[in-house]
Amino acid sequence: MADTTVISLRFKNDQYDKIKAQANFNGVSITTYMRQAVLEHVENETDYQNAAVNLKASHGKTVSRAEVMARLGMKP
Repeated sequence: MADTTVISLRFKNDQYDKIKAQANFNGVSITTYMRQAVLEHVENETDYQNAAVNLKASHGKTVSRAEVMARLGMKP
């Protein structure tokens, strides 16, 4: 595990109880649940930032869903 970093987080008891309940509901450990939540959030933020950059580069020009499907040879 030389390529890992350990961090510590502090939560109020009620916040921790909510996290623990969600982890239990999903059948994973609290650590796994928190890791997945953080990584999903990072991925969503990265996708949003990439979309914003692409939209700016296109000067606001967009393509409809139908046009994208046509370009890909798909039926709407």
